[in-house]
Amino acid sequence: MNVIGGAARRWLLLAAVPMAVLLAAPSAGAQTIPSSTVSIGAFSSEGTCSLIRRSAGSSALVVTSDVIAAAARWETWFERDCVDNFATLRRSIEAALAASGKVSVAPGSGYVVSGRVSDIGTFGGPGGAPPAEGYLVASGGLFANLDIVVRDRAGRTVFGTLITKRIETASTVAVSDKTSQFSTRGGRSGQALYTELQHALALAAARQIAFQVAPLKVVAGGGDKIQLNYGAPLLAFGTIIQATSPDGFNSARYTVVSAGPSTAVAKVDGGGNTSQIGVGSSAVVLEPEDPASNGRRFDRVDLP
Repeated sequence: MNVIGGAARRWLLLAAVPMAVLLAAPSAGAQTIPSSTVSIGAFSSEGTCSLIRRSAGSSALVVTSDVIAAAARWETWFERDCVDNFATLRRSIEAALAASGKVSVAPGSGYVVSGRVSDIGTFGGPGGAPPAEGYLVASGGLFANLDIVVRDRAGRTVFGTLITKRIETASTVAVSDKTSQFSTRGGRSGQALYTELQHALALAAARQIAFQVAPLKVVAGGGDKIQLNYGAPLLAFGTIIQATSPDGFNSARYTVVSAGPSTAVAKVDGGGNTSQIGVGSSAVVLEPEDPASNGRRFDRVDLP
C-alpha cells in the first residue's frame, strides 16, 4: 500500500477501527447544528502539498494554483488542489449543500465548516500473470480520509466526523489456457480519477453536515416503500438507507429507487421488520465503505 500524508503504521491502526464507526451518520438523538446557514472555512492537508509528489517519485512535476507542467497523474491534480487550499473540494461541498434545500452557504455566518485531508493513497494493484491454466482478476484504487469540523462563532466545535472514501481506478482481467492468453485492463486519466474522488468526499461531507442541520427522516409512505425528506444529489439512485422506527426497536434497509430535487423514494432491500417504519422514522445513509451496506439482506428465521 502506498500511503501519502501519514505514516503507514498510523493508517493501519486507523484501518483497525470499525468502518461503521468512522462513517456513522447522526442518529435521531444526536445534537443538531442549530442553524440552516453555514460558511465554508479553511481546508488543509496533513502534510505539505509537495509531499505527495515526492512520495510518488514524480520529481519533474511543476504545480502552482494556475499551471500544471507534467504528466497528468492523479497526484498532480491533488497537489494542485492542495496548493489552491482545496478550492475545488470546498466548492463541491458548497454546491452539494445548496442543492440539498436544507442548508445555505453564506460567508461570515456563525457556523464555519473546516476540513483536513489526513491521508490519501492507493490500495490494491494490477496483479501478476495468471496461472498456466486459469484466470486472474485484480483491481486497484484510491482512498482518502477527510476530517470535517463545524464550529460556532465562539470557536466551539459543535460537530465533527471522519469520512473515508474509496474509488476503483483500474481493473485487470487475465485468462490463460494451454494455447493462448487473454488480458484486458481498464483505466482513466489522472484528472478524472481525482475529480471522482473529491466529488465522493464532497457529497459524503455534505450529507454529514446537512443531516446535522435537518436529520434524514421518512416523510410519507411506510412499510416496504418510503419517501425521504432529501433528494439528489445527497440521495441518488442506488443509495442504501437504513430506517429506524420512532421507538428505536425496528430497523430495515432500503434502496433509493428515484430521487427528485427535494425528496427521494426508497424500497425495502432484503429482510427487516418494516411494520413500524413510517412517517417520522429516522434514517441514515450507509456509505459504500460501511460494512453494514454490504451485510446480509435477510433476517435469520428459526425453523420449526
